[in-house]
Amino acid sequence: MLTLKNDTRQIAFDGIDYVLTSADFGSIDATHTTAKGAGQTGERLMNTSFDTRNIEIVGFIRAKSVADMMAKKAELYQMCDPRKSFRVLPDDSLALTCNTTATVKFSSSKLLNNDSVAQFVIDAECFDPLFADAVARYRKIAEWASNFIWPLSIPSTGFTFADRNDSLITTLTNSGDVETGMLIHFTASATVVNPVLTNIDTGEFIRINRTFVAGETVVINTNYGQESTYSYIGDSIQNVINSVDLDSTFLQAPVGVSNLHFKADTNTTSMTVTIYFYQKYLGV
Repeated sequence: MLTLKNDTRQIAFDGIDYVLTSADFGSIDATHTTAKGAGQTGERLMNTSFDTRNIEIVGFIRAKSVADMMAKKAELYQMCDPRKSFRVLPDDSLALTCNTTATVKFSSSKLLNNDSVAQFVIDAECFDPLFADAVARYRKIAEWASNFIWPLSIPSTGFTFADRNDSLITTLTNSGDVETGMLIHFTASATVVNPVLTNIDTGEFIRINRTFVAGETVVINTNYGQESTYSYIGDSIQNVINSVDLDSTFLQAPVGVSNLHFKADTNTTSMTVTIYFYQKYLGV
């Protein structure tokens, strides 16, 4: 079932209120950059980049009254405001982020646009042309493992609610078609100094030259064009991009398997690292 979502509302093409006629997700054009030397036969491929994706959604609204039709049209207009992005979910697992190229177009025919039914067309452009996971995937380093097993039996000597997994290495698997950025959460339960996350396979790392206090979380966004680093302590939010070590790399999750290692200058076991990422796909 096709669904449209933004920060405040959701429209589902459920065959009752909103009915889907067709959804054309188009394709992605590629731009090749080449070079040619004197006397060279043909050209040498230097780089390939993807362009945007254009999509078209055709459907119609069913309504029970004039007021119902006006409300449903207004909801669709607000969802597809060209000034704001929204997500198109062709199913529960994948999403495209889009901006419409115009307001919603309704049929000019009274047979197809009246108080009971209204046909419409949504034209949109995806500046990030890749399908992505609808829900972020994640991996944790040095997490707590629950000891609750049902049925629960409490021995006379007592028991611990959870045990800490002391492994400081995690394996991240990206089964998508391209490498993708990550959201890296460093969360301290006590004072921790200068944490660093390293890709063991490439030697690349990202290091935060900062003394964390208990309860502090620093979130690093390594997605292209969105690179940022913010500290969260209670209700306080601070831009700490200057704490990123100058030799650091905004780590990406390459296609396939990569191994990530975490450590800190002091009190490594008082920090948990959670890595969120979206796999991306060329098509569905």
